[in-house]
Amino acid sequence: MNPTIRQMTAADIPAGLRLNAQNGWNQLARDWQRQLDLEPDGCFAAELDGQIVGTACTCVFENVAWVNLVLVDQVYRGRGIGTSLMRRVLAYLDERRIASIRLDATPLGRPIYEKLGFEVDFELKRYEGTLRQVGPGHVDVAVAGAHDLDDVIRLDRQVTETPRGRLLGYVHAQQLDPLLIALTGRGITGYASYRPGMRAWQIGPCLGEANACRALLSTIAGRLEDQPVYLDVADLHVAANAFATRLNLSPQRQLTRMTRGVHFHEDMKHYWCSFGPEKG
Repeated sequence: MNPTIRQMTAADIPAGLRLNAQNGWNQLARDWQRQLDLEPDGCFAAELDGQIVGTACTCVFENVAWVNLVLVDQVYRGRGIGTSLMRRVLAYLDERRIASIRLDATPLGRPIYEKLGFEVDFELKRYEGTLRQVGPGHVDVAVAGAHDLDDVIRLDRQVTETPRGRLLGYVHAQQLDPLLIALTGRGITGYASYRPGMRAWQIGPCLGEANACRALLSTIAGRLEDQPVYLDVADLHVAANAFATRLNLSPQRQLTRMTRGVHFHEDMKHYWCSFGPEKG
C-alpha cells in the first residue's frame, strides 16, 4: 500500500518530533514551526494508515530554495517514501521555476538526492562537544537591534549569495535566538546566532571577517560554557575547522552541500559555520 502525500500543518509537528527523535536529529517544535511559518505550502507529509511515516519541506528565498526536514520512519525505509516526498517537493519548486535548489545531505540521504539530479558542492563537518572558553576576541560584540538588521541581511547575502532576509527577519522578530553582531569602526563585520536543540545547542550561522567570527564564537562559548553544542563547518575553511578544535569540539559526522540546478559558491573565506541543515 502506497502512502498518501499531503501538505503538512502545525498539527503534524508532534509526528515530526517523533521522527526527529527516532533518527537522532536535533530539531525542536519551534524549528518545525519556523519552517511552516516561512513556507506554509512547502512542507509535506507521507501518511500510511493514519500515521505519518515521512516528511520533507522546502523554503524559498527568491531564486534559491532550501530543502530540509527530509525524514522517513525507520520501519518504512526502503519503500521509496523518501523519494516520493522529494519528488513532491521538487514539483512544488519546479512549478515556481526556482533556479537553484539546495540541501545538506546526510550519508544516508545522499544517494537518493544524486538520483534526483543533485550534485555535490562541498563537504561539511558537524562538530560536537562541550565548549571551552578561549577568552574574549579583539572585536566588540553586541546584540543586534532592529536598526542593524538591514546590514546583517546585506552581509549574509554577500557571503551566501542567497536573499535570506525573511529568515533573518524572522529570527530577530521572534526574539528566541540571540542575533549577535561584531562591530568595528567600519560597522558590522560579522554576525552569528545560536539556538537550542533536542540534543545540543546549534551554533550558526557565523559569517564575516576572521577576527569578527572568532570574537563571536568566543562570546557564544562564554554563554554556553559546559553545554553540548553542534557546529557545522565547511571542510574547505581551514581556519574555522582549527577554531572549532580550539573550542574543544570534535568531528561527529559529514554532511554534503548539494545543488540541483544553477550552482553558485558561498564566499568560503567569510563562511565560518552554517545555519545548520534546516537553511544552510
